Amino acid sequence: MGISKTMVFFIFTTVIVLICLVIIAMYCGFNHEPKKFKYMVVTVVIVLLLQAIIFDLIKFAVLAIDYATWPQEDAAYTVDGTSRFDYIVYLKIRLLSLRSELLITDEHRNEQLNMKYSRIARELFLYGSYFFLLLMVVLVGQDQILYHNTHAMERLFHHNTSQTIGLNNVNFLRKVRRAEHLEMAMISMVESIPQIYTFLNITMVDAFFVNPKTYKHDGWWAIEQNQRMGVVRLRQMRVKDCHYGLGRPNWENMTFQPEWKLPYHRMHYSRKYWRIYDPFRPMRHTPSFMDGLLLNFKHNGHITDYPELAGYCTYLMSTKINCIKVIEFLSSNSWLDSRTKVLFIDFTLFNADANVFTRITMRIEITPFGTLLTNTDVDSVRMLEHLDQKSALELCVFIFYLVLVVQFTRRLLTKVWYSPKCIAEAWNIVDMIICLLNLLLMILFVVREVENEALIERIELATQAQYLKFQRPIRIHLLIAVVKGFLIGITTLRLWKVLQFATVFQHFTRTLSSAWQAVASLGVIIVILLMAIGIALAVPNGNNAELFQHLVKATTTCLWYYDFRYTMGFNSNIKPSEFFHGGLYIGLLFYLVLVFLVAILMINVFASVIFQYFNTTGRILKEQHYRRISFFQFLRVEYADFFHRLRWLRCLRSKYHRDGKSVHENVEASLKRLEEKNRVWDEPSRRYIQQVNLMEPEDHQEDYHRRVERLFKIQAILIVQIEMLERMLLGDEYGNLPPETDSDSDPEEMPEMYRRRPKTPK
Repeated sequence: MGISKTMVFFIFTTVIVLICLVIIAMYCGFNHEPKKFKYMVVTVVIVLLLQAIIFDLIKFAVLAIDYATWPQEDAAYTVDGTSRFDYIVYLKIRLLSLRSELLITDEHRNEQLNMKYSRIARELFLYGSYFFLLLMVVLVGQDQILYHNTHAMERLFHHNTSQTIGLNNVNFLRKVRRAEHLEMAMISMVESIPQIYTFLNITMVDAFFVNPKTYKHDGWWAIEQNQRMGVVRLRQMRVKDCHYGLGRPNWENMTFQPEWKLPYHRMHYSRKYWRIYDPFRPMRHTPSFMDGLLLNFKHNGHITDYPELAGYCTYLMSTKINCIKVIEFLSSNSWLDSRTKVLFIDFTLFNADANVFTRITMRIEITPFGTLLTNTDVDSVRMLEHLDQKSALELCVFIFYLVLVVQFTRRLLTKVWYSPKCIAEAWNIVDMIICLLNLLLMILFVVREVENEALIERIELATQAQYLKFQRPIRIHLLIAVVKGFLIGITTLRLWKVLQFATVFQHFTRTLSSAWQAVASLGVIIVILLMAIGIALAVPNGNNAELFQHLVKATTTCLWYYDFRYTMGFNSNIKPSEFFHGGLYIGLLFYLVLVFLVAILMINVFASVIFQYFNTTGRILKEQHYRRISFFQFLRVEYADFFHRLRWLRCLRSKYHRDGKSVHENVEASLKRLEEKNRVWDEPSRRYIQQVNLMEPEDHQEDYHRRVERLFKIQAILIVQIEMLERMLLGDEYGNLPPETDSDSDPEEMPEMYRRRPKTPK
């Protein structure tokens, strides 16, 4: 078939436009910077997405209203009388039709199965490409520098170094003793100053105000590129009553005078010396929607949970001398006393070379026994990422991901529009959740950009003596990571549903569907046993072993030991000696029960139940097996034209290589290779013959009928090809053969043996 006029005009117009664009780009003298070019690309994509999402709907609504209000009559179909019938085109179409019929067997005529496979093919392409691009979005957003930065900061602040004290070495809180004489007072202050203030002086003050002559730079001693943003915030949580119970503590929120004295009365100079009175005033914040959404969380401590928007705050200063004065003031006024239950040290570092903000929160919990429990939380994020800082790969992945999200959403809305009842189906609900999570992800991206812009404005206007709040942007980054994780999980679940055309996935799905009751019951029994063993281990060993210090932690430890040590061969950190704090015989009993009864016996029972249901499901599938085409056979016929076009590619064509031999020699070599291959495959072929001999008579008849039908179709193809060749060689441009009367041969010149002889009467 020839190329249509419309296609010719389209190709011609496209070539002209491309040539014009190339000439303009080469000779008109303008050259876009990478930053401007990226903004242009993003603007074009946004416009196209708006057109696909909003403007197309408006256009179709206007056209529908116009057609419904002023209906137009369709033009009458007319046939051009001057056109002539083209036999060549007809025979080509007929040949294509016969070739398609050669591929299509009786099994391919199951229309219901074909519709199912067609829907699966579309869903597989959509969900597969969406899942792949979602993984690419996650991978291109990962940065190994953030991991190394987080790990380095944890080590620098939590452990001792040559210049600083690590937080894990702050073990107790001492009270300041008073002395009558000055010399004794100085000695007692040095010896009895709380370790927390010593840590603040050395690690948070001296380390950030180093001598330029010694270190050749200003700022932090460890890493020159890291600069502290603003000042350090100290926030403590106090209880109203020192008595502990099983309930949650009642936090203090009253306003005190220095040294926690009551009653509080406002001084006229409190505004001028606000650093003196603020440490004894409760934390105040203006309620807002974003603060309630992002900052209304609690820190999970060793003893209890601590809210973020509560407590008593004070701030260090921007110079070393003033910081030391603040610490001395806090120490002399007993800012940390017996009612202090936790102290948070918050500050932020910025590395301009790596464009990384490091949010550090150090937590010091004071136990009822007077000891301290410490923890260091480090969050490393990139906040100042603009389009000019993103690579071309990131932009391409994000653009294609947006396009697929739009296609995914339009497909779901189209399905719901034409069939509203299908929204109650389980997998359509899963699709709706995926769309909502994508919408939430886009909203979080926009909110993150807004928060980053507001943060940049605060940094530009702020001074070194102010505390800059980085919690909100960091919480948004964490929420984006959580939403991405949920998207990957639910998309994997949806992709599992699409892959149900494969026998393996059907086998697993039916096994889980039939065995879930037995598996759930056995799982409940195992969990109950693990909880019982965990509680029993926590009672005698909780005060001596860290892994059994809490009931929940002890149960989780037993579950983790049960899951990983014997199912995956992972060696845990549980030492057998940790079981024997309650006695030798009790510890030995617990260890044997956990190892042999739960970890060996129960896991074997669990695997046996799954294996039994797996075999039963496989036998049922074999009994229900009936003859039908597979999904890949459907694809081979459905997209036969595409596979046929792939053969014309140069890289996929099979070329003839002489290798210095004649055609006869190459043919003989090929026949010898076939004989050797048949000799190797002789045993499998015998098995195939045995399988054929074991076929039912109906299957034999069906196979024979299929072969005969295929031979007839090949015969029809050969006839059409011969007729096409005849008309192309002997006919005119339309394939019309000349009539028999127009022959130029003279009957008189015909040889005698070929002349038609008259019949003689009997």
